[in-house]
Amino acid sequence: MKGLSMFAKVSIGLVATIVVAAGIFLLGIRPTLQSIKYHEENVSQLEQKVAMIPRARQLVQMAQDKVAESERALAQIDRTKMPVNTIDLSDRLKAWMQYPEMVREIGKKLEAWPLKTGVNRLYSVALPGPPSDPNAIPELVLVYPIGTVQVRASSFEGLLNHVRRWNDVPNLVVLVDGLSIQGTSPNLIGSYSMVVFVYPRITGGQAGPLVPSSPQQGAGAPGGGFGGGPMPAAPMGFGGGGPRGGPGI
Repeated sequence: MKGLSMFAKVSIGLVATIVVAAGIFLLGIRPTLQSIKYHEENVSQLEQKVAMIPRARQLVQMAQDKVAESERALAQIDRTKMPVNTIDLSDRLKAWMQYPEMVREIGKKLEAWPLKTGVNRLYSVALPGPPSDPNAIPELVLVYPIGTVQVRASSFEGLLNHVRRWNDVPNLVVLVDGLSIQGTSPNLIGSYSMVVFVYPRITGGQAGPLVPSSPQQGAGAPGGGFGGGPMPAAPMGFGGGGPRGGPGI
């Protein structure tokens, strides 16, 4: 009986040891298994990301190609539809000094184009001078509302062709609207409104710093045109000859 009791105690002690050992085993293996599972999932996610790298590189290349294509298109527009003397706002003071030459070019083109499209110009262009403050030049777009102009055409079709061909004038973006016609062929008078748009150049993609001390235009300063900012009172005309000026420059 005493031997049986001793065996029972040994058995109980052994079982307890096994249970404790199993507990220690489970406490050690469970975090390890969880760690393995976590890292396996992490490896799987990384493998998925690695598999996406070629596609990501392809998308980046496509985006870069689109940017290059847009830059080429913008350069083409600048080369063909903006005035040759378009100002560059990467240097505001230099742009302000070159402003009159740009506007002079615009005025000459507006006065010369009608004759090249088969009609006679019955208007002169008068554009206001540049702003007295170089910092006031808009960075996005320069707008020149020319107002209502008139031309004389020998036929209805010739007048319509002239209006359409404002889309073709080189180095200038001109919007014409509201055509009205008076008279009879071969002495038709066409009237319409005209607005000119110029997008300043900005080399490097960012306008230059503001001019610390803005020079003021005196009475002898060169004239020019300006859209959307302070303007001197005296406009500058092109082609001289009043509202019924010559055929153009």
